[in-house]
Amino acid sequence: MRLEINQKSDSVAGEYYYKKNGNTQKIMLEGMLKDGELNLQENTFNIAKRKYETTGNFKLNYIDQISLNGTWQKSAKNTLYLTVKLAAKENLKAFNPSNYVFQYARNRAKLDYIPADAQYYFDLVSLKVFINKSMRWMFTDFEDVYTKEAEIILEDLNFDGYLDFKVPIYYPGLAKGDYSYRYFIYYPEKRGFIQNTQLNEMGVVFFDAVRKEAQTIDADGSGNEGTKYFRWQNEKLFLIKEERVYENDIYTHITSYKIENGKSELVKTEKKK
Repeated sequence: MRLEINQKSDSVAGEYYYKKNGNTQKIMLEGMLKDGELNLQENTFNIAKRKYETTGNFKLNYIDQISLNGTWQKSAKNTLYLTVKLAAKENLKAFNPSNYVFQYARNRAKLDYIPADAQYYFDLVSLKVFINKSMRWMFTDFEDVYTKEAEIILEDLNFDGYLDFKVPIYYPGLAKGDYSYRYFIYYPEKRGFIQNTQLNEMGVVFFDAVRKEAQTIDADGSGNEGTKYFRWQNEKLFLIKEERVYENDIYTHITSYKIENGKSELVKTEKKK
């Protein structure tokens, strides 16, 4: 189960899936965390009706920042409760930056052209991180980086149990692919964050904490789509699999790799219906 909390509103959104069904059949979650109690409503896509339907509710207690314990009940009345126990993958007791203060320094963007929403863009000048009103880190390497809302997303990017963070950035005037992120990974031995160049160059990356895989997706809008899967090794991401589908082609084309001698080496190619 993956959950995201908006610290300003205490609203929670997320998803989960059953292993037997695979992660393509995700169940969507939304709710609120209040006074240590998390109430979530789940919604599942009904293929026949082509819409989401409420299928159940979670009532969970957030215990010591390491677990969620409670019950799940089907949406129908008078149904039995099922016991739920979830353990956090992130080690928030060892390191929890959610109480840090992240401070942007930014200027109104001066663009060579004027898109319709130009007033919403800012040049990101610097990002400072404070602990107990004391500045611990400052980042200034943001040449030609534009932001909108002052937003920070905390997430374990390299699956080591410590929360890292990413900064949403935007590309003015683009209709497609108009956003990305700047990624910062926490290194416990250095007690600090370091901006990750490889992730920055990859753009929009999705992180699967269960499989410990990073994913990128590309599509041209004409039915040609691809997903690349990566794994961490020695602080670098290596390609382990690529899946592609093409317009007017009934097959999924799969290319598998293995990590060897610091490289992604081709293992096999295949196609499946």
